[in-house]
Amino acid sequence: MSTITLEQQTAIAAKLASMHLPSGLGDEEAACSIAAINLALTGKLTDDIPPCMSEVIGKWIIRIQDAMPDDMRNSERWKQLLPRAAGTGRAKEKERLAIILDWMWESVLPTLQPLADKHGFGREWQTMTTERTKAAAARVAAAAEAARAAAAARAAEAAAWAAEADAWQAFDPCGLLERLINVE
Repeated sequence: MSTITLEQQTAIAAKLASMHLPSGLGDEEAACSIAAINLALTGKLTDDIPPCMSEVIGKWIIRIQDAMPDDMRNSERWKQLLPRAAGTGRAKEKERLAIILDWMWESVLPTLQPLADKHGFGREWQTMTTERTKAAAARVAAAAEAARAAAAARAAEAAAWAAEADAWQAFDPCGLLERLINVE
């Protein structure tokens, strides 16, 4: 059940259809995903998550839309999902967070294994993706630093590497957003 009206959904869809979605906040002519939703709902350029939207989904959108390739962020599928995302409400936050964490552990992090192998901390990376603990993640960070791979471990470089490897298709952020919207 949506927390916004059909008219609000239609207004968001119309705003998105007329816009190129940039990384970063953008401006009134080319706003980020969340700012475009806010422009349609309130006329304000802000990336504050609107009260009608799941905070978990909103925070995920803010982070992922800046990292994803421009053509994916501006795809018809992404723009069709955003009006539905705006009306998700906050009743199923724990379930949505669990879905995002599973996606991260099962889809994103294993795809970066070759990068970890290349920079000398592959064994620790593999352990982290298997154990899924803070302690294992700390060991990866220490191993990356010891291997002088701190720059390679930065999220921006990992995202760039993943984009070069066409990993974004495997990550399927549109598919994940659809699952987050449809949480029962």
